[in-house]
Amino acid sequence: MSNKKPTKQLIPFDASRYLHDDVVAAEYMTAALESDDLEFLLSVLNDIARARGMAQVAKDARTV
Repeated sequence: MSNKKPTKQLIPFDASRYLHDDVVAAEYMTAALESDDLEFLLSVLNDIARARGMAQVAKDARTV
């Protein structure tokens, strides 16, 4: 009889799952801009785009 414990599987963290609120997304973007880290900024833009859906991002970009 085997006494192996079941292994727990972790899912990768995805910030876009938590960016449904405009205030949270704005604070996330502010942190990226203040960091002066281009790679972080690009990652944040990607997260926000995925959270909102690329079509919505394109639509919002045309109205600014």
